[in-house]
Amino acid sequence: MSQILLSPFEARVLAALVEKSITTPQYYPMTVNALMMASNQKNSRAPVMNLSEGDTGAALNTLEADKLATRDDNAGRVPKWRHRFHHQLLLKPATMAVLATLILRGPQTPAELRANAAALNGPADGDGIQAALNDLADRAQPFVMQLGKQPGQAAARWIHLLSGAPTAAEISEAVSRPMRVLAPEPSSSRSDLEARLAQLEARIDELEQRLTAAGG
Repeated sequence: MSQILLSPFEARVLAALVEKSITTPQYYPMTVNALMMASNQKNSRAPVMNLSEGDTGAALNTLEADKLATRDDNAGRVPKWRHRFHHQLLLKPATMAVLATLILRGPQTPAELRANAAALNGPADGDGIQAALNDLADRAQPFVMQLGKQPGQAAARWIHLLSGAPTAAEISEAVSRPMRVLAPEPSSSRSDLEARLAQLEARIDELEQRLTAAGG
C-alpha cells in the first residue's frame, strides 16, 4: 500500500481498536462512543488525549478510506467498527502488539515494551521484542525508529513513525524521561464499566431509531 501518515487522533483511534479487540473482545467491534472513551483513557495512554465524538468519527472515516478500519455490517443499526491493522500492514500478532503499544503509550525501551505489550499478547522475552522492532524498522516505510541514548542510560527508547518523524523537542523529551512502566489497564472494574456504559448508550440509540422509524 501507499505511504501511511496518520494524525495523532487517527493513530490513537486505530491503536485503541487493536487494544480493545484483544483485551475486551466481548465489546468488539466498537461503537464510536465506546471507541472515544477508549481513546481518552487516563491510564495506559501517553499522551492523554481528549477526543470528541466528532473527532473519533472523522478519524474512523479516514481510517476506512485508508482501509485500516471497516464498519461491521452485521452489528445492527448502530454502526460498529473493526480494525484491519494487521491485514493492511502485514503484521504478525506479536509485532502488531508492539506497534500498538508504542502508539498508545509513547516512546519506550524494549524492557518497557515487553511489560506494556504483554496485555496485547506481545512477545514474552527481550529477543522477541527486538525481533518485532527489527521487523517494524526494516521496511520500505519504517514504522519505528530507535532514539539516541543519553550517557548513563542503559537502553535506548523506540518511537513509532506512523504519524511522521518526531521533532527535536519530542526526541529530547523521550530520551530524557525516566524509565517507567505505565499504569496497567484495570482488570475488570473501570474499563469493563466504561465499555458496558458505551454499549448501553448504543443500545438506547438503536431503540430510539427504531421508535422513530415506527412512528414515521
